Amino acid sequence: MSHSYKWGILSTGKIANHFAEGLTLLDAADIHAVGSRAIGTAERFADKWSITNAYGSYDELYNDKEVDIIYIGTPHNLHYQNTMDALSAGKHVLCEKAFALNANQARNMVELARHQGLFLMDAMWNRFQPWYTKVQEIISSGVLGELIHFKADLSFKFDFDPQHRLFNPDLGGGSLLDLGVYPLTLASAFMGAPDVVHSTVHKCSTGVDDQVTMILSYPEGASSELASSSRYTSKINPALFGSEGSLEIHGMIRSGRLTLHLPGKDPEVIEVPYVGNAYQYEAQAVMDMLDQNKLEHPLMPLEETVANLQIMDLIRKNAEIKYPEEHEAVI
Repeated sequence: MSHSYKWGILSTGKIANHFAEGLTLLDAADIHAVGSRAIGTAERFADKWSITNAYGSYDELYNDKEVDIIYIGTPHNLHYQNTMDALSAGKHVLCEKAFALNANQARNMVELARHQGLFLMDAMWNRFQPWYTKVQEIISSGVLGELIHFKADLSFKFDFDPQHRLFNPDLGGGSLLDLGVYPLTLASAFMGAPDVVHSTVHKCSTGVDDQVTMILSYPEGASSELASSSRYTSKINPALFGSEGSLEIHGMIRSGRLTLHLPGKDPEVIEVPYVGNAYQYEAQAVMDMLDQNKLEHPLMPLEETVANLQIMDLIRKNAEIKYPEEHEAVI
């Protein structure tokens, strides 16, 4: 049984609200404080979620001596500095995806966390949901045979707005970091590390990607076909194809159902229901590790997070996409 941990939430945006909602389902989680760049937004967020302490600056949250863990839900361009500041203040950190703008930033974050003896994790929340555990059980059972191909597309049509986080380079915009990180990280989990990466990228007028297609090849001949876009909406479910069968995942971000297809048999629908909005699973995973005095989670290891960012770095380098905050070479 986990003892109680005091959480601090950095940011008051949409995803921070989702995370706060998830935390309310956990007895061991005490939402102790929220930090924003404006006291008014912090106070409104605190009122909504019955949080005792509302701060009008990030520094006040970092320096709250009672906070154990800080959840970072700010835009991509702030993740690096926010994480470094929180770790420097002695706080464990759960940082939203994309974890950083590039692998160099991520390496620095990991190095500081290890130096400080603090927990750090990429908030890839789908890895801690019931459906993900079931998929891994099915893979391990061997019923699919040799895994040969994985296909996933996470795309949503957005009206172009140069100030929106998806299109603004100052905010670390682009479909790859915002959406493509999901299929890429799932491919990493199911298929391993690729030895060859091919990609095609379409850029919008602000210079960031609004559509990316990735083909990943693996040493034993398997492949992944992945995509992300803000130009169209995809209704295609992720699918794993093996030598003996295939598995359809009904949703990539959050799912409650799988369908197993085996030759000569009717499709088998596997229900994998989740509780609440499913954000609580990753929060519980953080607290479970802290209960065990562990500084990273085996389901989302830091080296894998860095490796996935290296792939995204390579894709952006080939497309000549560089963010203003990247003062040194991306690779």
